[in-house]
Amino acid sequence: MAKIQAENMARFQKMAHVLPEADLPTLAERARYVGYPYGRIAENVALGYPNAETVVEGWMASKGHRANILDRDVVETGIGIARSSAGGLYYCQVFGRRLQSL
Repeated sequence: MAKIQAENMARFQKMAHVLPEADLPTLAERARYVGYPYGRIAENVALGYPNAETVVEGWMASKGHRANILDRDVVETGIGIARSSAGGLYYCQVFGRRLQSL
């Protein structure tokens, strides 16, 4: 899910959780596509950070992003990074808990 979103953001050169122009525009649609039966799911996205370390620092400095990272109700994570044709790095981190593990 994270790889799909990072690649789509890079393709459309747009940082967003929902990309109406993409084949799988929402997180829920990406979860269904990869066969992830979630009970809980969340996503952080970012653009403009030079590397993974700095993007995590940025997320940890943001109340909402930090809450996703520290959420005790999620037990799995996926990470995707993609570079656009213009050179920008797009980051996506997905957090989840499968439906059967609740």
